[in-house]
Amino acid sequence: MERKRRQGIPGAIALLIVIFACVVAFMGSRLILGLTRGNAYDYKSIDIPANQTLEVVDDGFIYYDGSSIASVTTDARVKWSYLIGKDAGFDATDFGVAAWKGSKLTLVDLNSGETTSSTDMESEVLSARIGERYAAVVLGPEHDSTIVLMERGGRRVNSITLTSQTIIDYGFFSSGSLLWVMSLDTSGTAPSCTINTYRPGKERVGMIHDGEQLMYGVVFQSSYFCCAGDTFLKVYDYTGNEDKTRRRLVYGWYMAALDDAMDDPMMAFVPGIQYDSSEGMRDVRMIRAQLDQQVRLPYGCQSLIARGKRVYGFSTDGFVCIAEQGQLAARAYQLPLAFDRVYGVTGNDYAVLGSGTVVHLLKLQ
Repeated sequence: MERKRRQGIPGAIALLIVIFACVVAFMGSRLILGLTRGNAYDYKSIDIPANQTLEVVDDGFIYYDGSSIASVTTDARVKWSYLIGKDAGFDATDFGVAAWKGSKLTLVDLNSGETTSSTDMESEVLSARIGERYAAVVLGPEHDSTIVLMERGGRRVNSITLTSQTIIDYGFFSSGSLLWVMSLDTSGTAPSCTINTYRPGKERVGMIHDGEQLMYGVVFQSSYFCCAGDTFLKVYDYTGNEDKTRRRLVYGWYMAALDDAMDDPMMAFVPGIQYDSSEGMRDVRMIRAQLDQQVRLPYGCQSLIARGKRVYGFSTDGFVCIAEQGQLAARAYQLPLAFDRVYGVTGNDYAVLGSGTVVHLLKLQ
């Protein structure tokens, strides 16, 4: 009897050890799961009651509250604020902030918030943009406008008047050494778009007039730039000569998102019938350099953001879909907060989302 009792003791101890190990494993898995969920749902929020305009930049966003322009980082910290007054406008890039009120133009350093230039222009400022080396300012009227090119310190370089033209969009490319201007000509029998390229301080160096299609978007790839139209995606050099070997057929597709913060950017095209549809956008065609890939999103998305090698889709029911270059399938997960507006995605993959007067900065996985 004693011998049998002693043989049973190790079995009971082993059972206790197994039970203890299971408890430890269970608690460990819960801890790991909790950490994983915490990382996936890493976000901070800031209340901006008087937010009128907001633009996403590389490390956060810039907003205007009706009196001041302020910079907010991805940890919801106000980095700087600049008092400009009522009825002002601004444009923010990764190179600086251009702000205007009436004929007064102010250029602000993106990192410090210090004023690099404050100038009274000769007529009303319609818009302005800062590039890597220069700033461009559009002066009224809206038709027959004038573009003033200046150094970021405020010194004027030259002026360009576009007769019988209405400026649609403009910007810098080729490391900020060249300016492009897309304008609409309404003087002919049918409206047409033209893209002119300029070297600051010199005359026009190139012109693109596409008689085959209506152009609506400009994309940059080093010293070349692509023109998106309703039929083709065409590639030109800065003088306006097309490289026909790089032409792509995009008929039936519309460019819904573009990462214009980088060279050789990601473009996201969707079928025209899905763009602005109540069902949302699900079929995404990602085009970047030699990449031309189609991906179907798990959910219909009302907003698309192209950033780096990814295309992010946001649905009204709270899901984010992520399509990545080279991946055959997109992934999705539900976000832990409600939002009614998608402002964009920062360079370090924080989604900037709005919900009423609150702006959320949420780390995407």
